[in-house]
Amino acid sequence: MNYTGYSAYDDETFFEKYQQRRGKKDAPNEAIEQPIFDNLLGDVSGKTILDLGCGDGAYGVELLERGASFYYGVEGSQNMAGLAEKNLTHHNAEIKIADIKDIEIHKKYDIVISRLVLHYLEDLKILFQKINSCLNHQGIFLFSVEHPVITSNYESYHKNDKRSNWIVDNYFDSGERTNNWHGKPVVKYHRTFEEYWKIIKNTQFEVVEMRESKPIPSNFESKEEYLRRKRIPLFLFFKLKGN
Repeated sequence: MNYTGYSAYDDETFFEKYQQRRGKKDAPNEAIEQPIFDNLLGDVSGKTILDLGCGDGAYGVELLERGASFYYGVEGSQNMAGLAEKNLTHHNAEIKIADIKDIEIHKKYDIVISRLVLHYLEDLKILFQKINSCLNHQGIFLFSVEHPVITSNYESYHKNDKRSNWIVDNYFDSGERTNNWHGKPVVKYHRTFEEYWKIIKNTQFEVVEMRESKPIPSNFESKEEYLRRKRIPLFLFFKLKGN
């Protein structure tokens, strides 16, 4: 059985392994992805935020503690949504259990975010159009995905605890890839950098900034791990402004 999108997180074995990995020292989500995401997001004081693929809601708690006025998280996984509801109890927040590719957005938001989710979706154009339509004037859409050099080829990926080489292959053949992740086959979708750029432009967004996840030494406890993570970009970030 291949898992698609959020469905892997409702497999109890996968979910447990994922939670354990996220808690590891120098995990790339904490040491690389979130610091860059926070830097791009900037001040959220007084902002209403829509989070597509909100996971356990922990980031929503952080955003509200940093001054966001309202947080609306959408999550497809029952396991993740359950954690999000617990974490966001007594906060000005709402969690909706839904597949983000089918979501209908009926309110306007100052900021829409999506962290490491969009590479699970086969088609982004319609979703991006919906996001642009739901942004307030000068609203921001910020997202991160696995970098195309990673999604191009998952062969031999995660077979060793410390991967020491990365092979980029079939880069221009876009489409479905299966990643054997935490012992489970998880379907993701590869897109080239150029394809992300075209989707963004064709849905009338203005590109404010782009990053490729260059690590910062001070975010790592281990110098060895920092040097290893310098070898290849793990994530790709786009900060966009609606029309």
